[in-house]
Amino acid sequence: MISNSFLDNGFNDIVGFNSRTVPLKRFGLDSERPYSTISSDAATATQVSNTQENFNDESKSHTNFLGALKEWAIVCKALESGNQILLFRKGGIMEFRNGFELKFKNFFLFPTFEHQAKESIRMEYHAALDELNRKNESDNAKTLPDSNKTTEITSFVEITHFTEVPDLTTLKKLENFHIWTDDYLKSRFDYNPKKPLYLLLLRVYKLNNSIRITNKPEWVGCKSWIQIDSHDQELTQYFENHLPKKPFEYLKSISKPCIDDDNFNKLSEKVRRII
Repeated sequence: MISNSFLDNGFNDIVGFNSRTVPLKRFGLDSERPYSTISSDAATATQVSNTQENFNDESKSHTNFLGALKEWAIVCKALESGNQILLFRKGGIMEFRNGFELKFKNFFLFPTFEHQAKESIRMEYHAALDELNRKNESDNAKTLPDSNKTTEITSFVEITHFTEVPDLTTLKKLENFHIWTDDYLKSRFDYNPKKPLYLLLLRVYKLNNSIRITNKPEWVGCKSWIQIDSHDQELTQYFENHLPKKPFEYLKSISKPCIDDDNFNKLSEKVRRII
């Protein structure tokens, strides 16, 4: 059951979400706690369960690109506001043969408006979705071609656990940790049945300042990952013309996690006991 604190503490105002506390009643934890600042050294609370051997951390990834995961805008806002701590992935149409592959440990959340629909999220979030859609239409004039539209990136994440969801019973037990409907998740579980549904447990960080980036033609399509060129003009400007050697470690050192250390560890333990 979702607590009213979710609606009372900023989610109806998600377009300008500035709250420095996160509602935690819906997870069965203390009502609200302040953010805590986490140093880059303490960023990983749980070792990533690497069921896929070929995924990259910053030291192994292509130095010319930063990873970003495409996700519904409404889900990105739920993650940022502390009301969701995980994602489920099976891969898009362009990944049907191989299924989802975890390619990065740290990456931006890239909010999208393709495919997200009211019937796929719980009723409590319908008004917030309407507001996001209105803002997106205002920011991106319909007369512009898709390649010229922009996307506002407001957060990045670190994966702390990655594993397969074995069955629908387990999936149902995780309902308090996300905003999707049961029917939608069942459809994702049943899609491409030869490939597993993966759970990604996330530590989400809110950027101090958002990055508004121009979309590229190669990012279009039903796929999970995009790679942002480190020399992209908007990205270069964001880092003041000097991209750090480990960009996400730098961002962690100057950003605030969306859920404080203690509560995130408790939530992680709850999820891992289920899975």
